[in-house]
Amino acid sequence: MQSHLHIAWKAGFSFGSKFVADIATLKEGERFDSFFKIREYEARQSRAGRAYLDLTLEDATGEVPAKVWEPATQVQGTIGAGDFIKVRAIAENYQGRLQLRVDRVRRVNEQDYESGFRPEDCVQRTPYDIDVMWEEAKRIAGGCHPLVAAYLTAILDAYEEKFREWPAAQRIHHPYLGGLLEHTLSVTKTCLYLADKYDVSKDLLVAGALLHDIGKLEELSTEGATHYTPAGRLLGHIVLGRDIAREWAGREGVFQDGDALPEDFLLHLEHLILSHQGQPDWGTVKVPMSAEALLLHYADDMDAKLNILKRAVVEDKGDEDFTARNPIMARAFYKGGPPLPPENP
Repeated sequence: MQSHLHIAWKAGFSFGSKFVADIATLKEGERFDSFFKIREYEARQSRAGRAYLDLTLEDATGEVPAKVWEPATQVQGTIGAGDFIKVRAIAENYQGRLQLRVDRVRRVNEQDYESGFRPEDCVQRTPYDIDVMWEEAKRIAGGCHPLVAAYLTAILDAYEEKFREWPAAQRIHHPYLGGLLEHTLSVTKTCLYLADKYDVSKDLLVAGALLHDIGKLEELSTEGATHYTPAGRLLGHIVLGRDIAREWAGREGVFQDGDALPEDFLLHLEHLILSHQGQPDWGTVKVPMSAEALLLHYADDMDAKLNILKRAVVEDKGDEDFTARNPIMARAFYKGGPPLPPENP
């Protein structure tokens, strides 16, 4: 159950007519009315014991932290994680990042649709074409050994609806709709290069890349705000993913009569899934103990970290050469361009 707050509101609550186009264009000092989705919600207390709300808001262009310092007078009705809301706020600079100070907030209502509210404008999505990415993933799967191709294609077909839309994480990397497919395809394409460079099993490495995070389809729920399912909390995507891989290897109808995925191949594939996070303190079940497992771990880790870096640079609104300190990676990132001038045409 998502956290929520219910406050009675005095009559006469309305917003002005100024709307900001999107989070990406927010400027420090700008006052505006706009629509967002509550990505994260937490009711907290200040050191002085005063209640306030700590929110993360999103739209199609990004996300921004927000504070409601006087919820008893600034919140109308019930709001919680996953809600679409209408907000009156001012954008402020806090430690090099924009943060919203909310003056008024409520859930959207039917009249807001007439004022321009569209749910799709308030949800982050991958910037890449879903259809193109999906077809490329299917093409790579189909190019494997016939047994592996049949196995991977069966799994992708069964999970297509969710796989095309799911985020890769709740908040750390690729945490937007379509993020799981974007991340999976990127890792897979990197692994194709690595398989050739280091002369390892391309079929095994590609299978591991395409399936390494498939457990997130059961670990995460996108109903409301992205959150962990009970199975996600109790087991995690690594174990859930291994179970999916194992189940489909023995499922009837995946292979032609008499065919089966070799037990040794499945054993090594399960190892790739169980070890892809690399280190015990990152939640891995096993450390990588084969060349393919090690390559998958680094491909996965690199893609996740580059996504964190790129999003941090885009979202940072400060004038300095570096971003504010990123809490996930415990460092600031350089925002400058390449040191060389462009070549003459």
